[in-house]
Amino acid sequence: MRTLAARSVVPLIALLVAVPAPADVVTLKNGGVYKGLVDNEDTLVSIFDGMSRTVVRDTKVARIDKDAEPKPAAFPLVQPMDVHAGSMPPFAYNVRITPWDQYGRRSFRYVGSRGGTVGQMVQAINGLGPKVCQIRGVDGFWKGQVPTSTVPKEVVLGLLKKIDQANKDSRIKVNSFLMQAEWYDEAIVELKRLAADFPDMAEPAATTRKLAIELSAAKTLAEIKRSQAAQQPRDALARLKAFPTDGAATNTLVEVRTLLRRAEADRADAAAVAAEVRKVVDTLPAESRKSAEARVVEILAAIDQAPDVALDRLAPSRKAENKSRSPAERFALIASGWAAGPEGALADAPAADALWNARSQIARYLAGSEIDRPATLTALRDLDLPNPEKPGSTRKLDYDTVNRLVRLLPPPTRDPREEVPGRSTRLRVRDDPNPDQPTEYALWLPPEYHPLRAYPTVVALHDGGGPESAVEWWAPEAARRGYIVVAPEYNLKNQPKDYRYSADEHAAATLALRDARRRFAVDGDRVYLGGQLLGANMVWDYGLAHPDLFAGIVAVSGLPAKYAWIYETNAKRLPLMIVEGDLIGDMSTAKTGLIFEYAKKMMGHNWDATYVEHYQRGLEDFPEDAVAAFDWMDRRRRDPYPKEFEAVTCRAGDTRYYGVVVGEFSAGRALAPGQVDPIGKLVGDPNGRPVRPASIEVKVKAQGSLVAIKSAGLRQVDLWLSPKVVDFTKKLEIRANDKSTRGQPTFDLATMLDDLRARGDRQQTYAAKVPVTLSTKP
Repeated sequence: MRTLAARSVVPLIALLVAVPAPADVVTLKNGGVYKGLVDNEDTLVSIFDGMSRTVVRDTKVARIDKDAEPKPAAFPLVQPMDVHAGSMPPFAYNVRITPWDQYGRRSFRYVGSRGGTVGQMVQAINGLGPKVCQIRGVDGFWKGQVPTSTVPKEVVLGLLKKIDQANKDSRIKVNSFLMQAEWYDEAIVELKRLAADFPDMAEPAATTRKLAIELSAAKTLAEIKRSQAAQQPRDALARLKAFPTDGAATNTLVEVRTLLRRAEADRADAAAVAAEVRKVVDTLPAESRKSAEARVVEILAAIDQAPDVALDRLAPSRKAENKSRSPAERFALIASGWAAGPEGALADAPAADALWNARSQIARYLAGSEIDRPATLTALRDLDLPNPEKPGSTRKLDYDTVNRLVRLLPPPTRDPREEVPGRSTRLRVRDDPNPDQPTEYALWLPPEYHPLRAYPTVVALHDGGGPESAVEWWAPEAARRGYIVVAPEYNLKNQPKDYRYSADEHAAATLALRDARRRFAVDGDRVYLGGQLLGANMVWDYGLAHPDLFAGIVAVSGLPAKYAWIYETNAKRLPLMIVEGDLIGDMSTAKTGLIFEYAKKMMGHNWDATYVEHYQRGLEDFPEDAVAAFDWMDRRRRDPYPKEFEAVTCRAGDTRYYGVVVGEFSAGRALAPGQVDPIGKLVGDPNGRPVRPASIEVKVKAQGSLVAIKSAGLRQVDLWLSPKVVDFTKKLEIRANDKSTRGQPTFDLATMLDDLRARGDRQQTYAAKVPVTLSTKP
């Protein structure tokens, strides 16, 4: 009898957690994962998850596996309908939606025809699933679906409570729903109720409850790891200490204990390092102790507030072979390692003093006024550093030393009063060259923000609702991932909210990003551009016009127009994530095809493009795609120093491309927005000819001793040189079209610091600038 009872539990558990069904799992080479039904078409791989299809190039795919996904535990809901039949609109834009009410209904308004006809109806959830909710129009025809995650949990739970509580099969199905939705806490409560109401379900309910507890613990562990990756160690430690151990799987508990021991060891290590620094300083001569005071205060504060960053810099002073050094030598290792990083640590007090002095002067130059900068520059040029290659001799500041120092500096114009995590703050760009229309932006910092860490950043372009509306879309997931959000106000005051494809709007976004880089700890190689609707129109245009600024762009319901169709070449080094609804009809038409054709063209070149199309959705802002957008961004980094690239440009202001800055266009090659029509052709041209942009192609050859430039439509450019690209120890040939010049590149401190001060990009620095005159090709 016991054997038969045990066997009977299996099908009951299957009912509680749902029967598996076939599914495909697509794993990309960068680690991204998509699940759904896979369709291969030529070189494209399409994955449909029931709500949207995601399309990627097959060369980006590592493998496609078969998996078993739970068959959704869906509930049909009876929603009285006034209209039962009809046809879907060809497109829907200007979508306005109210929140779901307790009955699973909402108001839905949209424009659905060329004439601007407004459609308005009440929509209702008529199919409730753990991942997808089916919706219908009550008083107007509409069939569609939305992610269950976008419906407030209390609404979903309220609808589930309306089932017949005395019907055992329905109650089992509710538990299956909760398990598939990963609402484990609710499932645990409901399983206990199920066992109490139906004694014959006690054993399978208990078994499934055990599984729910294990899965809940695993989910909590995943959230802890996310906090660690988001540079939020205090939150991670608090969660580890409060981790619910009862019922958690053994392997989960082992990992939790390992992480907790490691976190507590790191804290103890930080305390030991702080004590060690104090001990070393206390044994210094009185005069040395006094001069070291400011350095010690800064270092100890960092150890206390951001030990994850601080301890790496202090590693050289803790090596066993350095324990026997004199206090002066040990403090030199501490101070120089702090200023220049572990690779710049020196056990030489004068060298450490010189590095710290250089660091202070550089910080003063980057934050100082125009009046003070010349004197600071002179002091830096006069500074002598010990030469490790020739003991007893000195050297001047070089690029590598300055580069190490600036990368480890706190943001040069930081104000601690502005560092308020978790709250949107409106800031005005400092030193704004536009006094009549000063540039402002909303700034949002993640939890546990600290200026010594480096944070990925989203430049979020609003949809007409102002910078704070952009922060609202991006901030919730930015908090979980540890991102900064910079939301520029690109609209001019006293003008209708719109995007006009102007250099002024671009300047507003660029100035906001530059200002944020100077005030906050922005990682320049992990800056992303994103926006929805009107903001996404600008994402297309601004991103393709300035591809060297971003590690990737995310355009949600944006329409490429004007310059976007001219600047296709600029997408070669700029990853694109394009999100649309399929009900955008002929609004998406540009040139000879749809937005999808644009994405396909990028994929055809084997460039990095990801296309997401939502089924039966219109021109909407898709807040549910924030998670997918951050997953996508997490896997991309900017290459700040490409050794070859090509770009096109035809607008004043679109002038900087990976170290090449346009100084002068040829006549007629820089066009104002009013001269370009929506599909990238010349306005008023009787032959409908497309715009001919200026072009530039750069290749670094011969082990960094040759820069070859091919260009048309440009008269003059500035070539910015970095030792990370060209060899400063050799003669450099610059071959520009049909002209060639040779010379020895030399480091120019003022050029490097002025560029840093202006752009604030400490991950992309240059040592020299060379003006290049180009032949005047038409």
